[in-house]
Amino acid sequence: MKKFGLLLLALCAVSFAIAQEDEDGSTMNQPIDRAPAEFAWEQLEVNELSDPIPYAPIRQADVMYYYTIWRTIDLREKVNHPLYFPTEVRGTWRSLAQTIFDAVDMDNPDKSEGVLPIYSDDMCTMPTPREELKGNLAVSYPVPDFDPETGEEIGTKDMVIQFEAKEITSYNIKEIWYFDKQESRLKYQILTLEPILEYERPNTSSFSGYDEEPQEDEEDVQNPLTKKRVGYIYYSELRPFLARQEVFNVKNNAQRLSFDDLLTWKRYFSSLIYKEANTYDREIQDYIANARDQRIESEKITEKLRTMESDLWEF
Repeated sequence: MKKFGLLLLALCAVSFAIAQEDEDGSTMNQPIDRAPAEFAWEQLEVNELSDPIPYAPIRQADVMYYYTIWRTIDLREKVNHPLYFPTEVRGTWRSLAQTIFDAVDMDNPDKSEGVLPIYSDDMCTMPTPREELKGNLAVSYPVPDFDPETGEEIGTKDMVIQFEAKEITSYNIKEIWYFDKQESRLKYQILTLEPILEYERPNTSSFSGYDEEPQEDEEDVQNPLTKKRVGYIYYSELRPFLARQEVFNVKNNAQRLSFDDLLTWKRYFSSLIYKEANTYDREIQDYIANARDQRIESEKITEKLRTMESDLWEF
């Protein structure tokens, strides 16, 4: 009789576990404990296998010549699309901007260790406080505030819009090119990376307390885009996060590269020089107004870097 009671109790417990439902009354929303439908094989954990390849040591006495330039990477160019897409996270696939957002981890503003710091100066000596950085990743607009009962305007309120990774449409990078006499070749190294946000400012005058049908004669006029600087990222601090994130390889999807491979070593991106180190610390657009002439000046700087190494040799 005692065994029968224990058996009955066990059956009740199993029945209760099977009949356990979610808060919405459904038993079909339980997460499935298996790998997502992305690969036909067991995918290795990239986080445990990938570390950034360290730079070769360089002595100051071996640097015969160095030059500092600034480039802009426009993600609208087709060759740069692997840095921009996907706009939404898909399995293990993330964009460069999403990788940076995850590294900054603003969902946990009180977290101070294991996150990527953002700096407010080009030399990366002044870290931006986390609270201030949270404000930089959002924008607020004053909109009319209406009484919910009467519909009468009673003042204004702030509408806060959080920026998303897909709104980063370009990057400014600062890099140094130097000639190493120990190896007798020209080398380069990225120093800083600056994400640039580009977003559309909503027309706040059109906000009202009620939903209104658009008029037939109203034109769908797009608001001008606004650019905003997020801050400067010290590239050496960013590399560990880039090395753990794969990027889509357009030539062979089975041989995916990391963002560190793509940016640091293989340089699979298109860019345009907009500034070189100069006495007046000015950009090309500050002394050349025409866009075509600005590109020509950028190509001149690029050609100067290409020929500098060969000019050092004597035969």
